[in-house]
Amino acid sequence: MLSGVTGALLGAAKPAKDAYQLLQACEAFKNPVSWTDNSFTLETFDLVFLPGGHDKAVRQIIDSERVHSLLAAYFPLTKSPSTKGIAAICHGVQVLAASSHADGKSVLADVTTTSLLHFQEQSIYQATRLFLGDYYKTYGAGTPSVQEIVSEKLTNPVTQFKSSMSLAP
Repeated sequence: MLSGVTGALLGAAKPAKDAYQLLQACEAFKNPVSWTDNSFTLETFDLVFLPGGHDKAVRQIIDSERVHSLLAAYFPLTKSPSTKGIAAICHGVQVLAASSHADGKSVLADVTTTSLLHFQEQSIYQATRLFLGDYYKTYGAGTPSVQEIVSEKLTNPVTQFKSSMSLAP
C-alpha cells in the first residue's frame, strides 16, 4: 500500500484500506487452495469472475478440463432465482463455451450471450501484427475468433449471440 504523501494523493480511500486489512486477516486469503487441487470447488462462491485476455498464458484456463468441470458444476447454481452468478469478459466467455454438461452440450448452449466480437479481435490483430506478430491471436494466426468459437457452441447462434455493439442487451 502506498503511504506518506504519495499514498494520500494516489492511494486507496480509507474504506478500501480497511477492507483490505480485513481481507489480509482472513484464513482463506492467507491459505488459498489452488483450482488444480481436488478439494477445490466453486460451489462455496457467490460470484465467479472469468477475466479476459488474449496472451498465450490464458490457454492454461481455456484448455483446462479441470476448470471446465468446475464451471459445469457451478453453472446450474446460477439459474434464477439464485444469488450466485458468473461474469465473463473477452476470452472468459470462451472458457464457459468450452465447459460442458454430462450430455456434452456447452453450459452456454441454451443461453443468450456475447463475447469479444470477431471484428474487434481481427481489427487489433491486423493493426498490430507487423510489430506484435500473432500476439492478439491466442492460438495463432488463422485460428477462429472468440465469437466464432462461442457461437459454435450455441443451439441457435442467430438469436442467442448478441453483439455488444447493438442497442439490445
